[in-house]
Amino acid sequence: MTKTLCKPCAVALAASGKNVKPIAHRCDKITCSACGRRRFGITYEVTGRAVRKKEGTKE
Repeated sequence: MTKTLCKPCAVALAASGKNVKPIAHRCDKITCSACGRRRFGITYEVTGRAVRKKEGTKE
């Protein structure tokens, strides 16, 4: 799915386990799809599922 994202949101999605690949190479003023803020960003192809963190075993 293509999304217009700012750099912090793209990094956060990549850290959560999704594949984030840039499509457009020109950085323009956009409204971010994730946070809704008006920032500089580009269009990304976002695939995969977010990975849940495993909780430690409770005894």
